[in-house]
This record gives sequence, structure tokens and C-alpha cells, in this order.
Amino acid sequence: MIQTIKDFKYAEPFEPFDIELSSGRVLHVETPDHVAFTEIPLGRVAVLNDNGTSLIVSILHVVNVGHLPSTKGETE
Repeated sequence: MIQTIKDFKYAEPFEPFDIELSSGRVLHVETPDHVAFTEIPLGRVAVLNDNGTSLIVSILHVVNVGHLPSTKGETE
């Protein structure tokens, strides 16, 4: 799943995408700068928001990556 997220991050041209978590929450990645990967420990992805907040999640909680339909109240 990390490779899938990297494929979306580094796609040319870049298109915004979503990361769906096991809780049902959907994190929107607007630009390549809004997603990062941890080196230690491996298997974590960080989604950064314009307001300065971020969320670091274990890749084990990622169930879907792509251009997901928006569900009001569930996107970040």
C-alpha cells in the first residue's frame, strides 16, 4: 500500500487523491507536499494539512487509495 501512495504522490501530472482508513475516515491529499513517509519506523504515512496539523497513520490502517467519492463529514 505504501508503494501505491508513492505512485500517486509522484505521478506526472499530479492529481489530488484520497487515503481511506479502516475507521472509514478519508484523508484528502491535495498536493504532493501534503503526504510524507516515515523512515523509522517503517510503514507509516503522514498526511499534512494546510492549517499546520498532521496525522500519522500506520499503513495497516489504510484500506484504499485513489480518487474516492467524497462523503460529507468524512474527509479531512
